[in-house]
Amino acid sequence: METGKGRLRRSRVPALLLLLAAVLSLPAILVGINQWNRVSEVQGGARAVGTFHSEGSNCFRHRCWVDFEIDGRRVEADLPALTSSRNNKVPRDGKPIVIRYLASDPTTVAEEDGYGFVVATVFLLGIPTLALLLAGVLRLVFGPPRRDPAPQG
Repeated sequence: METGKGRLRRSRVPALLLLLAAVLSLPAILVGINQWNRVSEVQGGARAVGTFHSEGSNCFRHRCWVDFEIDGRRVEADLPALTSSRNNKVPRDGKPIVIRYLASDPTTVAEEDGYGFVVATVFLLGIPTLALLLAGVLRLVFGPPRRDPAPQG
């Protein structure tokens, strides 16, 4: 059984698109796993209410932190990179925020129930991957038709 000469050529572009999709999905997966672990690490920790602060419009590129009090002393701790700096398009700078922190290390904090931002950001980072994956599959299924060799006669 011979598949013909054009078979490899026909699947070259879809294979390249699928490979590119796999490579582009790695950062989204790594960022998601890292932030998910950080948020889940502190969910069993102590609960506190602190004041949210941000140096910019988002916590992905700029520093976001929270000030809170433990046993009469003030603690300043950085929030994870995927923490939302806005609540319904209203900046949260200077507003109270409910956090969880590790009793052994009060500088390791995350917003209580902060999983939603991690999932949303991973999906947003994964949109180009899905587009390339879809393009590769569509090209493979509906690609250029096979050319039959001209009849010899």
